[in-house]
Amino acid sequence: MIKKIIACAMSVAFAFGLTACGGSDYGESYDNYAANIDTAYVKEVAETLGSFGDDEVMGMRSAGSPAEKQACDYLQQEMKNIGLQNIEVEEATVDGWTFKGANITFTNAKGEEQKIDLGGYQTTLQADNGECELVYVDRGTADNYKDLDVTDKLVLFDINQEEDWWINYPAYQAKVKGAKAAIAMREFVEEADDRVGVQDVCGPADAPALAISNKDSKALQKAIEASGGDSIKVTLNCDSQVTENVKTHNLHGEIPGKTDETIFVFSHMDGYFHSDYDDAFGCGVSLAMAKAILESGYTPDKTIRFCMHGSEEWGREGSEYDWSTGAYEEIMSTHPEWVKEGFAIVNNDGGYAVEGEEYSGIMTSVELKKFVKDSVEQLNEEQNYSWSYDNLSTYTEDFQWTRVGIPAISAGSGEGTKYDDIGYHSTYDSFDAQPLDENGTAEVLQTYGKLVLDLDACNVRPMNFTARIRNYEKSLNDKQKEAIQPKLDEAYAAADALQAKMTEIEEADDPDAAIDMNQKTQEVYLALQDSLLGLDFINVDAIVRHDMYEDNIDYLDQTIDALQKGSIQEAYDEYLWAVDWSWYDMYFDEETCDYMKNQLFEKRDDTWGAGLIKYPHADTGDVVRSLKAKYDEEGADVSEEIAALKEIKAEQEEYLQKTYDSELKGIVKATKLMNQYAK
Repeated sequence: MIKKIIACAMSVAFAFGLTACGGSDYGESYDNYAANIDTAYVKEVAETLGSFGDDEVMGMRSAGSPAEKQACDYLQQEMKNIGLQNIEVEEATVDGWTFKGANITFTNAKGEEQKIDLGGYQTTLQADNGECELVYVDRGTADNYKDLDVTDKLVLFDINQEEDWWINYPAYQAKVKGAKAAIAMREFVEEADDRVGVQDVCGPADAPALAISNKDSKALQKAIEASGGDSIKVTLNCDSQVTENVKTHNLHGEIPGKTDETIFVFSHMDGYFHSDYDDAFGCGVSLAMAKAILESGYTPDKTIRFCMHGSEEWGREGSEYDWSTGAYEEIMSTHPEWVKEGFAIVNNDGGYAVEGEEYSGIMTSVELKKFVKDSVEQLNEEQNYSWSYDNLSTYTEDFQWTRVGIPAISAGSGEGTKYDDIGYHSTYDSFDAQPLDENGTAEVLQTYGKLVLDLDACNVRPMNFTARIRNYEKSLNDKQKEAIQPKLDEAYAAADALQAKMTEIEEADDPDAAIDMNQKTQEVYLALQDSLLGLDFINVDAIVRHDMYEDNIDYLDQTIDALQKGSIQEAYDEYLWAVDWSWYDMYFDEETCDYMKNQLFEKRDDTWGAGLIKYPHADTGDVVRSLKAKYDEEGADVSEEIAALKEIKAEQEEYLQKTYDSELKGIVKATKLMNQYAK
């Protein structure tokens, strides 16, 4: 609110037409919007949100916690201050987590008393000056506990959650071994001694986990070494509490339009540590976009509703799909009627303007990608970032909304890595550790503001169904593609016919006909998504459903071939590890892996992951453990393992064929709808 960016490097020095689907001249509207962009306001909002935290030292404003409610109250007042209308705060039921701090005190290698402050994961652990022992267990795998008794002890380990495994595996392994709690030192690409980092836990509350910096972890390890044993005594204080069925808060305010069709603008108010970026920056961007639109005098055709969600980072205990819970509840429980009027979503969670970054990206529903590229590439060439365009991720809160029929555009990092490499979900998520780039902030506001105005300029939702069909065709192997090519050709022809009809209605500038067409294209969108969209087991990435089974079969074939040639090590290291859960079976015991496999299916019904994986995983656990035992054995008999893998492969082939059949039914259904609505 100190100054406005009117003419930065990327600002438009000339009026240009937006990607206005109906041909109206929206260039002046964009120029007025851009002239009212206020980057200082973004920073003010983000820093205020970053100041809130249930733990004075580490921060944390998590699901249903006092700090999250404090953030909601502040954002509600800001919505009033800038002039948004119909502002509402609504409660949603989630699992809550309040972290009021944790620390340990010990005698260090120099013989001095030292206190270490710890971060937390969404688990329950209460301790008041509790005395216990602490043991270092390297990576926290099952093998790391050999010859160690860790009953009622704290276990300390290092973890790379991006390259190796998620916190839930070593934390649950510690529980299985009888440990009091796990303390994890999270590794990043860019090293920093005093940084503490976490992720969502994706596990049960009764496998408690805490987080520590590299510097403090090393101090504990040196103290253990100096002790001459394998453990040291420490004093633990901790107040970390997971509570079922608490209330989180979702906030929304709007700029009313001339119709009930709605463009949603997303961000989330919760965050790890005293986060200034994820997603305090996004909240600042959303409010600054609203403020600039209002101050420009622009009156939208569609209602623009700004939604700020609680419980995005976490909100479901003991689930593989424990994030985006506030947004899930908003569209599934509180406002399911919003689906019918939903035109599109623009999500500001991501694409953080970190100083020194050269790249940014936009993730989008496949059908909107052409529209997005056309919109963004109209901005002049003097840009701060190199932009790239990707498909939507499961990691943002718009995912469930797209599943029920509202396509989305979401901020992303593109090829950028600076924020993720240094600050993501850590104490380095701050403007002190990673300064905010003012020009980059202006470009973010210009880009996503333009997308909102361009969407509002369209009468007919700018969906390109040919892109979805092409994406599916590219995912098929040659044999399957040849088998269904006639159906694919029919789908392409139907998509072309529907596109022609959509263009006709757009150019006729008939609002009622456009709204009717938007309802029809939502049906097509759902038919394609319902049959084609799936998840993989491990990375929780959105995939075409058959991809997982095709990949499993390919890796199983190569594993079997290597074993038949007598190379256990090649089979184990090069191929078998890539089949579903095999990687984890290689490092963690059966009880730990079984819990995680069961958790995926047993606690997903009330999450955004429901229904996206139909068939059980390729259960190679027994084979993995058997081959691990024979790994160094010359001339080992692996006939039983080969037979077992062939059975698993046959099962995967059955699942693959059923999935192909289901996908084709979806293509045929969508083709029929497109032909019907093209008339």
